[in-house]
Amino acid sequence: MQRREFLKHIGALLLVPPRLLLAGAAEIPREVAGIRLPQTPRARAAWAYARASCPPFLFNHSMRTYLFGALALRGQGRAFAAEDAFIASALHDLGLLPPFESPRGSFETDGANAAEHWALGQGATAAAGERIWHAVQMHDGAWALTRRQGPEAMLVALGAGTDVDGPQPGELPEGEIAQVLQAFPRLQFKRQFTTLLIGHCQRKPDSQHATWLEGLCGVHAPAARRPQAVEEAIMAAPFSE
Repeated sequence: MQRREFLKHIGALLLVPPRLLLAGAAEIPREVAGIRLPQTPRARAAWAYARASCPPFLFNHSMRTYLFGALALRGQGRAFAAEDAFIASALHDLGLLPPFESPRGSFETDGANAAEHWALGQGATAAAGERIWHAVQMHDGAWALTRRQGPEAMLVALGAGTDVDGPQPGELPEGEIAQVLQAFPRLQFKRQFTTLLIGHCQRKPDSQHATWLEGLCGVHAPAARRPQAVEEAIMAAPFSE
């Protein structure tokens, strides 16, 4: 992280009331809203790594992502690999943070690479690393593709979508939502997450073509290239006709 960016980050935290700097409990809760959280060594390490790497509002978002996603899959009667889904949820937004950015990659790809690399370094199998990579990469992508990747990818997508956009009417019981928010408060999430996204777009204006952030980057990063229209791409093909 550049010194100027670091100072900006510290300055922003100083503006947040002390009570809003708390990010969940010191250790993984055993259960929230009827959802048991994994207690394996790798899950505990992912919790610690996410807490150390993410600002508090983003860490809490990642935990709510797991819980909301798990609640959604429970309602559908779907089983999932809890450790893999938890790791993917905990690390799914690392690509928005400067220490994990590549020069040109989208935040989804950067986050997926970082999460897989971390998991493999912790002794996860290649298959688990693959599940984690796809769950992070596709958490805001086309649902038809995400669903084909399996329940872990579905969990992260459903959980993150619920936390960012809100649950669909009747999708989750209000009591369960309240328990998740009590365990992991939002910490001014709307404002702080939007600021994080805009900062990412301004640092990497051309990294989000055909992604969830393309529209936002086009508005807040004037240097971003305009997406090429389909007819323009056809006519630009290097053929004589």
